[in-house]
Amino acid sequence: MSFVYHANALAFGGVNNKPCCDVIPSQASVVLAPSGGEGSQTVRNFNYKGIISFDEASVYVGGSQKGCFRNTVSTAMIRNLNLMNVVHIELLCVRVTSEHVAVDDKPQSECGDPAFTFEGSIIDNVRIAGRRVNVTLDTGIFSRYPTHTEFVNAFSGDAVEEDKLLGIQTQSVASQGRLSTRYGKRFCWSSDRSRDGAPSKNGVIRASLVADIDIPENADEDFDNEDTRRKNDRTQPVRRNGYVVRIADFGTLALGEVILKENQRTVNMLRYTLGSPNDGSGTVCSGTTNGTDMYP
Repeated sequence: MSFVYHANALAFGGVNNKPCCDVIPSQASVVLAPSGGEGSQTVRNFNYKGIISFDEASVYVGGSQKGCFRNTVSTAMIRNLNLMNVVHIELLCVRVTSEHVAVDDKPQSECGDPAFTFEGSIIDNVRIAGRRVNVTLDTGIFSRYPTHTEFVNAFSGDAVEEDKLLGIQTQSVASQGRLSTRYGKRFCWSSDRSRDGAPSKNGVIRASLVADIDIPENADEDFDNEDTRRKNDRTQPVRRNGYVVRIADFGTLALGEVILKENQRTVNMLRYTLGSPNDGSGTVCSGTTNGTDMYP
């Protein structure tokens, strides 16, 4: 067997549908060669019609072997991001690493379940709709359960097991029930789908690096329901459900979005969907890694 590396990083890319239809080409994007190595790109002083702009964006991917370890990294960074003068972020950075451990240090040795971390990801100095917003990231939950098997098993188990792992002795209400229930609200998991573990659709689990945002929360609202959304826009124009923020007459933001698949992780530090009067979508600071054994 031989190892095939995989990593990609994107600073920004998107589409506009209204008032005009336009594809915004990917800015600062790079893909790692299957044989490993590294790649990078930097873009400066980008401005698309005043809708989105940034001072600098850079991306980097790398993959190498040391002994029995096959390591991959994907990182993307943007400085001074401005989205329609409604969202401003001084520094946005994503970092995704993966580590595959082979049975020995031979180049064609078989690897086990890969482990992933997101340490080094940053959202710093955020303003939304004219006010400073504190966004708190927590990558620790993913470092505690770095492989797909460990993550799925942990979230199917009891929350008290995590307390034991962290050395927490005092029992509380949060210690009762499944670990998926403890994190369900943070990850936007509905209670009916996360009762027995992390909800998965087509082999994909969605979560977030975001632990808290100091924006009023309305966890019961479905942002896809247009009637409810329009009504609440008038009374609470800026609100959130977990890591998803709704801004009246602008659209929605997903912050620190994590997409977990078996043997692969993707983090989108900002994904937006615009509503009236502009319509469109885009992704900012996205990183992906995996890698796999492959028969020659």
